[in-house]
Amino acid sequence: MKTQISTLILAILTGLSFSAHAKVWRINNNAGVNADFTSANAAVTNSAVQSGDTLYFEASATDYGGITISKKLVLIGTGYFLDSTNNPGLQYNPNAAVINGVVLDSAGTGSTFTGLTVNFLIGPGAGGSSIDNLTITRCRVTGIGNYYGYTPGTILSGWKVNKNYITGNFGDGAWVMQNWDVSNNIVDTWINMENTACSGNVIRNNVFRGAIHIVNGYFANNLLSGWNDYVFTNTVVKNTLSAGTPSTFTAYVGSNNNSYGYTDVQLFAGTGSADAKWKLASGSPAKQAGLTVGSVVKPDCGPFGGPDPYILSGIPNIPAIYKLTVPASIASGTSSMNITFSTRSNP
Repeated sequence: MKTQISTLILAILTGLSFSAHAKVWRINNNAGVNADFTSANAAVTNSAVQSGDTLYFEASATDYGGITISKKLVLIGTGYFLDSTNNPGLQYNPNAAVINGVVLDSAGTGSTFTGLTVNFLIGPGAGGSSIDNLTITRCRVTGIGNYYGYTPGTILSGWKVNKNYITGNFGDGAWVMQNWDVSNNIVDTWINMENTACSGNVIRNNVFRGAIHIVNGYFANNLLSGWNDYVFTNTVVKNTLSAGTPSTFTAYVGSNNNSYGYTDVQLFAGTGSADAKWKLASGSPAKQAGLTVGSVVKPDCGPFGGPDPYILSGIPNIPAIYKLTVPASIASGTSSMNITFSTRSNP
């Protein structure tokens, strides 16, 4: 009963956040819940789900399977790291909404993913056409770029990848990535934008825990931790701080406010949840060490700095229920019951 009530109320609140002309659909695979769909594939392939619609994936201990995105959709989950050992109290139900593999078809150009735990696979679409203008934000991403028939040389343009917790692979040498905005992410993997046809990519206010290969890009206000494989080709590198003394970063130190030789303890808080530990330590040299971004003068480096900082647990910017009280039982034939719930809006 509690699960049914909490998800129903949350779905109603979610629906209030979107314009009337685009329909909102509920996806929930928990037993006893009357949702529109119980799997991701059933939702995206249904003819009633139209381009521009929103799919709300509710919290579940069971993943929603894999999908191929062949229409422009908005897909929203509940966040991640919500359990008692990470960031409790942000959602009443601490389970995530997991999509176990998203194949990106060109017809899905312009889609948005937020608040999900998801693995992205890249497919070429009809005739190897481009998959453009995707927004991946506030997600726990377990890979961007496993091949699924991708045609090398196809241009992927205008992606916005921001405020995510990213593991797995990120990019590939065969990809042509152009005009990407990669900002305010925690990247616990390598990032590969080394195809010589890559251009116009802005990589700013992230923390990186793996190798970095960038061609024809702009790289600023980032923090590097725990690696020594940094290759920047025809790339502007500014206001970036590195833990340790990686030899592959030496050429950039001493100019454009780049520096190294720090420890993780100096740079990062190191305590709290899997994502909160990447906040800056008190007295961190990364504080106010960033290059001006928009109206923010001297922002902090790293994912929690700048005008659009990382949000703990990827909580979507819609109302959320974080507390719920429901009677343990009610007498048969009772026409009503009292419930108490607490909600908050999220930035």
